[in-house]
Amino acid sequence: MLITTTPNLTFEEYLTYDDGADTRYELVEGHLISMTPPKIRHQLIVRFLELLFEAEIKRKNLPWVTLHNVGVRTGLRTSRCPDLCVTTIAQTEAIKDLSGVFETSPLLVVEAVSSSSIQDDYITKRDEYQATGIPEYWVIYAINEDPRITIYTLKNEAYDPQVFRNEQQLISSTFSELQMNASQILNA
Repeated sequence: MLITTTPNLTFEEYLTYDDGADTRYELVEGHLISMTPPKIRHQLIVRFLELLFEAEIKRKNLPWVTLHNVGVRTGLRTSRCPDLCVTTIAQTEAIKDLSGVFETSPLLVVEAVSSSSIQDDYITKRDEYQATGIPEYWVIYAINEDPRITIYTLKNEAYDPQVFRNEQQLISSTFSELQMNASQILNA
């Protein structure tokens, strides 16, 4: 990630910011941080999860939707762009013709770790998503010889992490009937 030298932006300025370069940015304490394009493996895993979540939503006839390329406001002048987001249809309808940034907590967010985002995904974003009240946060780590999925579940206003590797069955409070092990996702 590269910090772009721009003046401090308000959240409202961020919502309308356009530098004409088709670059995606997160807003962190008023500063724009450009997001580098993800690796293909990263994209395949996120797409697999999107299809998996969509199938489960359809199977259970839930009033939810999966989205990518959206933002989640996590602070006064901070907005993150998770790789995947599960929200209610009502949340999506409320901002459908506005910005692509949710100011209410999604049901679940997913971040697939890249070598440049380890600290952000495991600590900074985790803390922000926890403080924002996002019920479930998945971190997909598939960049070395110890691939794993960490699912953080919000309990009593704090995240309780569970780590899944290899053939371990995932446990999700959002998708409680999901039948999937870590390898199936990590090898997508």
